Amino acid sequence: MSTAERPSGGGLRDEGRGAVLARTRRRARNERLFRWLTGLPVVLAMTLLAALLYDVITDSYSWQVVEPQGSAASFGFLDGFAWFDTWERVVTLELRAGGASDAEIEEILTDPETRRIFAARHRVELMFSVDGRPWRWLVSSSRDDRVLDVPLFEGFRREAELLAGLESGQVLVLNPWLDLSFFAKNASRTPTMAGLAAALVGSLLVIGLVLVIAVPIAIGTAIFLEEYAPETRLARIVEVNLNNLAGVPSIVYGILGLSVFVRGLQLGAVVLAAALTLSLLVVPVIVVAAREALKAVPDTLRQAAYGLGATRWQVVSGTVLPNAVSGITTGVILAVARALGETAPLLLVGAAVFVPRLPDGPLSYYTVLPIQIYGWVGENDVEFTHVASAAIVVLLGVLAILYAAAFLVRRRFRRNW
Repeated sequence: MSTAERPSGGGLRDEGRGAVLARTRRRARNERLFRWLTGLPVVLAMTLLAALLYDVITDSYSWQVVEPQGSAASFGFLDGFAWFDTWERVVTLELRAGGASDAEIEEILTDPETRRIFAARHRVELMFSVDGRPWRWLVSSSRDDRVLDVPLFEGFRREAELLAGLESGQVLVLNPWLDLSFFAKNASRTPTMAGLAAALVGSLLVIGLVLVIAVPIAIGTAIFLEEYAPETRLARIVEVNLNNLAGVPSIVYGILGLSVFVRGLQLGAVVLAAALTLSLLVVPVIVVAAREALKAVPDTLRQAAYGLGATRWQVVSGTVLPNAVSGITTGVILAVARALGETAPLLLVGAAVFVPRLPDGPLSYYTVLPIQIYGWVGENDVEFTHVASAAIVVLLGVLAILYAAAFLVRRRFRRNW
């Protein structure tokens, strides 16, 4: 073959360079496509979450035309505010405006039974607006007549129209359903008097017992499986079952809790039965998270501790656990957050939708935040939608605090091996 007929080395190099560039462009195009496909669900989820927050937050406030059964008077913020006696001060102003004598006011404020009845039937609220005047104290009654209920932004547009259309004895208020009194009131059949106190205390009792029961068992199990258990078939079966149990639907745990704790042990629909049921739910989750945290600790640390003469328990307690605390704590917090938002298993084990008083111990009847929200959403009265929205904001806030705590703990104790 003549020299002119041979392909030049430069041509081969050009062809190879072109193929590499084509593969690079194709790889970059695939990476961009993958980023778009993975980022789209995240953007969609964030959009839906923002829409949910917007809906519940705006629904937690409403404009209302009210016909009060009391004095129909409102009081300026400074007139009613006191550091520790705001309720007494506003009630005193309301009773005086209604024509009550000093003796009657004294009896209501000092006699325990009379005070309890008055507090059950009335609610001291700091309204954002009363008849166009901002930040006014108003004493609402369970017998007040709600003439009109207008959404938040529609009320801003129609405020002048609503004020002009008020009849004698009516007031226009911008009602913040989510206020301090909302946390102090128990459940009620009247939306104005409904509050979260019983549900909050019930949630705290249940979650507190879950922590006491589930955390030692789960962390102890994780330590045994990771640091002590031999590599046997039984250990592998236990590991597989724990991983599977972490993904079992919560309703299954509710059925188990109903069969074992409520009926089998005859505990009944009490706080302890709920805590035991939710403990079954979170133990596999905590075990899996704790084992991953223990696995992340390098073996070189263990070997160094053994080389210094430490026993196995000294290695685990003094070297492994302190370095795994970040992952373990994060797993516990996330498991508690999951338990706090559960509804289905608690409905099966008998959590009450309506509890008018605070639970007084592990063997008392109870309700929790998700169950209380479920009950309010099912009410026919439109005002209960505002009450439910306010409770949803509280639940989302508590969950956000727990997730933020998990993030901060993980950052604070993170180790880069």
